[in-house]
Amino acid sequence: MPRCGRSSPRIQREGHNHSLAVIVSLTLAASSQAHCRDGSEPTAPTDSPSVPSRADATRAAEDLLDEIVTWLASNFDLPAIKERPAIEFASKMKLATMRFGDGALSESFTENDAFDELAQRQVVALYNNRSKTILLPDDWTGTSPADQSILVHEMVHHLQNLAKLTFECPRAREKLAYLAQDKWLGRFGMSLEREFDVDMFTVLISSACMF
Repeated sequence: MPRCGRSSPRIQREGHNHSLAVIVSLTLAASSQAHCRDGSEPTAPTDSPSVPSRADATRAAEDLLDEIVTWLASNFDLPAIKERPAIEFASKMKLATMRFGDGALSESFTENDAFDELAQRQVVALYNNRSKTILLPDDWTGTSPADQSILVHEMVHHLQNLAKLTFECPRAREKLAYLAQDKWLGRFGMSLEREFDVDMFTVLISSACMF
């Protein structure tokens, strides 16, 4: 999955549309950077040693969940709810289809045009509020801090959902998810800006409820 490009929060309209199921998060620009781990769309065959099996990737994600929940509860104002999300994987093409509301999924996904700069973003991961499911890209392994931080981001949304937390505006939901992701990376001497080209100042401004 591409792990480079300018990122800003991408989320659903709340308020009277509160029942909308999906929080779309971790949108990255499609343009590749020099430090990208995977700069091309095609993936290796599933029998390639470089591509983990779905079972291995699912196990890696599930093994991290309790640690992430405990860490989030200790470092942020989030409840240590042990109810786990479902973990699923999807190709980058399917994630993009879901993000842009294409085809059969169009009724479940809506656009938020608050920021024109988001128009050409590429989805990295999704959280489905109704089914309590985290969708990760099919090249996610969980072996690197960067991969783990993606799961941290989505687990913030899962805990927000379970706790039925409310926010002044939809974008405010993303602020904590990015802060947690950056703090997790900081444990390994890394940051959102270096690993994902995500500027925290932009995140803070974008998540402010100014309109």
